[in-house]
Amino acid sequence: MRRMLRSPFLAALVACGLIAASPADAARTQKKKEEPKQEEKAPAEEEKAPADKPKKPEEKPFSEIIDGFEKVEGLFTFWRDDDEGKAYIEIKPEQFDTIYLASITRSAGDGWWFDSSAMLNEFPFVFTRVGKTVQWLHKNVYFRADPEAAIGRALDRGLSDSLMGVGKITGAPHPETGALLVDPSDMFVQDIAMVGYIFREFIKQPSYNFDKANSYFGAVKSFPQNTEIDVVLHFQSGNPQGGATLADSRAFRHIYHYSLSTLPSTGYKPRLADDRVGHFLTMYQDFTSQLQDTPYVRYVNRWQLDKAEPKFGQSKPRQPIVFWLENTIPVEHREAVRDGVLLWNDAFAKIGFKDAIEVRQMPDDADWDPADVRYNVVRWMVQPGAGYAVGPSRTNPFTGQIYDADIRVSADMLRFVYQEFEEFAQPSAIGDRIAAEQGVLRRDGRALCDFQEGLRRQAAFAWSVVAARSDMAAGGAALEEFLRQFIIEVIAHEVGHTLGFRHNFKASTIRSVDALGNGAQAHTGSVMDYNPVNVAPKGQPQGAYYQTVLGPYDYWVVEYAYKPMPPDSSQSEKAMLEQIASRAADPMLAYGTDEDAWFGPRGMDPTATRWDLGDDSMEYYRGRIGLAEELWASIEAKFEKQGEQYQKLRRVFNQGFGEYFGSVMNVAKYIGGVYHHRDHIGDPNGRLPYQPVPAARQRQALDFLTSEVLAPDAFRIPSSLMNKLAAERMWDFSGAIWETPRNDYPLHERIWRIQSMPLDHLYDPLLQQRMLDIELRDGADVLTLPEVFTGLRSAIWAELDAGSNITSLRRGLQRMHLDRLVATVVKPAPGTPEDACALARADLKALQAQIASAVAGGSLDAYTRAHLDETAAVIEAALEAGIERQLG
Repeated sequence: MRRMLRSPFLAALVACGLIAASPADAARTQKKKEEPKQEEKAPAEEEKAPADKPKKPEEKPFSEIIDGFEKVEGLFTFWRDDDEGKAYIEIKPEQFDTIYLASITRSAGDGWWFDSSAMLNEFPFVFTRVGKTVQWLHKNVYFRADPEAAIGRALDRGLSDSLMGVGKITGAPHPETGALLVDPSDMFVQDIAMVGYIFREFIKQPSYNFDKANSYFGAVKSFPQNTEIDVVLHFQSGNPQGGATLADSRAFRHIYHYSLSTLPSTGYKPRLADDRVGHFLTMYQDFTSQLQDTPYVRYVNRWQLDKAEPKFGQSKPRQPIVFWLENTIPVEHREAVRDGVLLWNDAFAKIGFKDAIEVRQMPDDADWDPADVRYNVVRWMVQPGAGYAVGPSRTNPFTGQIYDADIRVSADMLRFVYQEFEEFAQPSAIGDRIAAEQGVLRRDGRALCDFQEGLRRQAAFAWSVVAARSDMAAGGAALEEFLRQFIIEVIAHEVGHTLGFRHNFKASTIRSVDALGNGAQAHTGSVMDYNPVNVAPKGQPQGAYYQTVLGPYDYWVVEYAYKPMPPDSSQSEKAMLEQIASRAADPMLAYGTDEDAWFGPRGMDPTATRWDLGDDSMEYYRGRIGLAEELWASIEAKFEKQGEQYQKLRRVFNQGFGEYFGSVMNVAKYIGGVYHHRDHIGDPNGRLPYQPVPAARQRQALDFLTSEVLAPDAFRIPSSLMNKLAAERMWDFSGAIWETPRNDYPLHERIWRIQSMPLDHLYDPLLQQRMLDIELRDGADVLTLPEVFTGLRSAIWAELDAGSNITSLRRGLQRMHLDRLVATVVKPAPGTPEDACALARADLKALQAQIASAVAGGSLDAYTRAHLDETAAVIEAALEAGIERQLG
C-alpha cells in the first residue's frame, strides 16, 4: 500500500519543491476540491446526548471574549487588551499541523552579558491541538526519507519533535471560520534564549532568573505572510554583582522579537555543497537507501538569485539582495559601510549578475522594525566595552535558502582602533559567547566569528606604529582614512557570512612577504580570513593596510554558490559544480576553515592560521616582533606628551605584547605540523590529503622560538619605560580599579605567560604522538623528539654552559621547563608516549650533571646558587619517583 502525503512534513517538502506529490495524491486532492460540501446539521437535528451523560459547560462565545480588544490582523491574527494585560492568538483550522518558520532576535539586551540585535534560533514549527490546549512544536526535519519508502514509518516512530510552549484554548470556536482563541503567554513570554540557564551553569556569579510575573507582550504586527511579536522579559537577581551597564544591578530587561512566517514557495532549487569550498550548510540525514556512502545530504546556504534576463551575459537579478543601513549608523561612517556591502558585487558581476546587492538607507521616520525578517539590516548597537561585529543569517531548514540577515556592529569597536581598554576590560557579550561556544539554541553555534575582537587589537597596534613613525596626532585625515579602510574590511567580512560563506584561514598565504608592499592587488586571497593589519617593517614599502578588495578565493566561493546554469547548456548542474570545485589545488584558492585552525596541537596545519600574512609566516612574524620592539623603543619619544596621562604609554606597551602571543602560537604549529589538503582524487594538480611539514621548516620554527622567545636576550624592553607604565586611576562604571590585582606593571607574569605557550605546545602528548608517526611515514630527514627536547634544554638553560648568573626572568622560565620535565617523568599526562618519558628523564640527568659542574666551577650570586640547589633537589626526587612509577 502506497504511503500517502498526509504529514505536514511531507506537505512542506512538496511546497518547497523538493519532492512531487504522487499522481494518486494529486488526483485525490483534485477530487476533494471538486466534491460539493455537505450541509452542516442544524443544532436541532443533532443527536441528543444520553440522559446519563452530564452536559459540558457552555463555552464563552468568540465575539464576547474579544469584545473591546484591539485586532492585529495578518498571518496569525492577534487580539489584545493592554488595559487588562491580556492577549490571544487566533489560529484557524487550516493552520493547525501546517509547517511555518519561527525566527527569534534579541532586539534589546543588557549591554553587558547579552547584546542587542542578536539573531538567535530559527526553526520550523507547527501548532497542534491537544484537548483544550495548543502545543507549539519545533518540527524535527533533520532526518528524512522518500515519502514512498517504508523506512519513513520508522522515522515517524523513532524521532521526536520538541515542545516549545503550550497555550490554553479559550472559549468557543469562531462560528464561521472555526478559528480558536489561544492564550499565547506560555508560548512566547518565556526565557526563550535560556538566559537563566546560562547564568546558572556558566556565569554562576552573579545569577539572574526569569521573572514571568513582570514580563509581557510588547508591540505586535501582523501581515499576510508573517507575524511579528515583541516580548519584554524581566530578569532579577537575589545576589547582584557587576553589570556596569545596568541602572540597578538587581534587575534588567530584554526584548525578544519573534517572526512567524510561511515557508517561502519561490521555485528555489537547493544546491549541493562540496567540502573543497567553504559554505555554511543546511543538512539532513536521508534514510531512503542504505546503499549510500553517507546518509547526509548537504545544501549550500545561499540567497535565491535569478537573472531577470537569463539569455544575456550580464543581467540584473529578478530580486536583488537588499541591505538597509539602520538609521543608528553614524552619518560619517555610512559611506564606508555601503562600500563594504557592495564590495561583493564585483564577484557577482563576474558570473553575470549586475548589481546583485543593493544598499538602501533606512529613513529616520521608518515605520518598520529592523528585526522584521523581511528586512536585511546593518545595525549599530551599544555594547559598552565591546569591540566586535557579527553577521549571521537565517535559512529555510528544508532547502538552505537564506531569507534574512542582519549585521550588527558595536559602537565602541571604532574607538578601540586608537584607544584600547586595559587588559582587565569586560569580555564583550559574555553570555552570547558562551551560548555560541556551548551550542546552546543554534545547531551551528560553533561557527562563531570573533574577527573584529582580534582586528580591533590589530588596528590599535598598527595605528600606534603608524602614528609613531609619522609623528601624527591621534586624529585628522590620516586616521579617518585608516578607519574607513577598517570599516570596509569588517563589513565585507560580515556580509560574506550573510551570503553563506565560511572563514578561510589559508587565504593569507597566497602572496610572498615581499609582495605585501604592492598596494595594487589584494594582499590575501579572501576577506573571509582573519587578516592582520598590513604594516610594513621599517624601511620596506607600505601596501594597503586593510583588505578593501576581494581576493581570488572570494570570486571562487561566489561562483560555486551562485553561478546560474546557462539556459541552453547541455551540462548538468552537478557537472558544472564539479568543474568549479576541482580547481581546489590552485594555490590562489587555498582554503581551510575553523575546524582546521585550532590553536595547540589539534591545529596541525600551520597555514590554516588566524592573523598571519604572506607565504613565509616565520619571516612575517620576525617582522611583527620587530615592529613591537620598534614601538617600545619609540614610546617615550612619540607618546610622552606634555600634559598627557602616562596611561597612554601603558596601553601602547601592551599592544606590542599582543604581537608576541600571535607569533608564538602560530609558529609553534610548524613543529610536528602536517599540511592538510581537501583535494579530491583526480583533481588537476591534486595533492594528497596529508603532507608533513618538511624537517628543515620545522627546524626553522624551533630556532624562531628558542631565539625570539626562550633565549636570554629575548624581549628587548627599554628599562626606562618600566616606571612610566601607569595604570588607570580614574573610576569607571565597571569598578575596574578595584579589581586590578596590581597597580604597577606585572612584567614577569606577562613574559612568563608568553614563554609558557610554546612549552605547553611542545610537551603536549598529542604533538609528541604525531611526531613519532611522522618518523614512520616521512623518510629519513625528520625533526625528532630528541632534537626538540635537546633544543629546548640548550636554549632555556644556556647559562649553565656559560657559567653565568641567572636573572629572575630566566629563573622563572627554567622552573616552568623543569615542571614539564618532572611531570612527564613522574606523572605523565594520558597519551604521553613512553619515548617522551624516557627523553624527559634523560634531560633531567643531563641537567643534573650540568648543574653540578656550574656550581663547582663558577662564582654565582645568591639567587642563582639557591635556584640551582633547589633545581638539583627537585631533579633527584623526580628521578627516584620516576623509577618507582615504572616499577609500579
